[in-house]
Amino acid sequence: MLRLIVNSIIRGWKQMVRRPIYICMMLIVPLASAWFFFDLMEDGVVKRTPVGIVDLDKSDLSRKLTRNLNSFQQVRIDKTFSSYSEAIDAVQRGEIYGFFFIPSDFSVKALSGGKPTLSYYINYSYFAPASMQFKGFKTVSVLANGGIVQSVLTTLGLPKEMVSATLQPIVTHVHALNNPWLSYNYYLSSSFVPCLLALLVMLVTVFSIGMEWHAGTSRNWMRTAGNSIVLATFTKMFPHTFIFVNVGFWIQYMMYVKYGFPLNCNPWNMIIAMALLVVACQGFALFICSLVPNFRYASTICTLLGMLSFSFCGFSLPEETMYSWVSPLGYLMPIKYYFFISVDQALNGIDLSYSRIYYIILILYCILPVTMLWKLKKNCVDPFYIP
Repeated sequence: MLRLIVNSIIRGWKQMVRRPIYICMMLIVPLASAWFFFDLMEDGVVKRTPVGIVDLDKSDLSRKLTRNLNSFQQVRIDKTFSSYSEAIDAVQRGEIYGFFFIPSDFSVKALSGGKPTLSYYINYSYFAPASMQFKGFKTVSVLANGGIVQSVLTTLGLPKEMVSATLQPIVTHVHALNNPWLSYNYYLSSSFVPCLLALLVMLVTVFSIGMEWHAGTSRNWMRTAGNSIVLATFTKMFPHTFIFVNVGFWIQYMMYVKYGFPLNCNPWNMIIAMALLVVACQGFALFICSLVPNFRYASTICTLLGMLSFSFCGFSLPEETMYSWVSPLGYLMPIKYYFFISVDQALNGIDLSYSRIYYIILILYCILPVTMLWKLKKNCVDPFYIP
């Protein structure tokens, strides 16, 4: 038995070393992607997005509005245009991400009691910069409206206290729980990077099993393990598990130590969750391979479900806003439960007992392929290739 275990593990390591795609998918892609996203948004939010302005009014009021807009940290006025068409051309060429439009009758209507119109145009092909532009443009527009009303009321002789009460009758204070900095990095990268890792784990698992079928080496794989599907599967997955778990630990080190992500729980809670996530994703992929004994079909299913996990697991779109038939799909993927653990433990720091069900579900994913190993063995002993 020891000889079979050693020979099977050696065979698995040799297959990994001989194929550079394993090194690329298991080490280079996840670590490089994690560093890229963590470092990209290290400051928390996108700042000083380059925009333009079209000031056809050229009055003191419009110039004051321009200065107020440029003082916001979300945007930076890089260019000034004399017409709408010039600004649109600059957006289409990619020189700016959007522009603010002040009409020629802005100050006249504002000071005469009319209703001036302020317009802003945003290129939403780039979501994060566009969101920052929208926030800055809208804030300036609201402040401009309040400033005009304040000037009119003051001119009419109303005291400042009454003017303030009229413009802002209710003062609100926003307290963002566990992320008071409103850092995009803390809630976006902490979900996106583990989801990418889960996708890679599933793809590598399907690739390693599928290539045995495709290359016609599945019988040799079984003979090396003494025709034991349990031993064959364990020894093939062990090198992958070892590498992916250590890559996951390194990603967590980058998150919680180097880049200072919130970690309001015992570090072991997240370390165990990461190890379970890797094994659970391997178990899910093995289950798919057992059900669908075809390299192309199995890899397509895992790719489709893994890519859609970025959306229907609630990372980028709130579950409450999804269609009723879409949101249940998120509960099919192991990454969903890692996401719950990350929110409960790392972000909110609640007692571990409240997250026990998510750990149990990940463990069930780990043992899920055991129910179908008999079919996987049948497909390996008597393989047939479906093009």
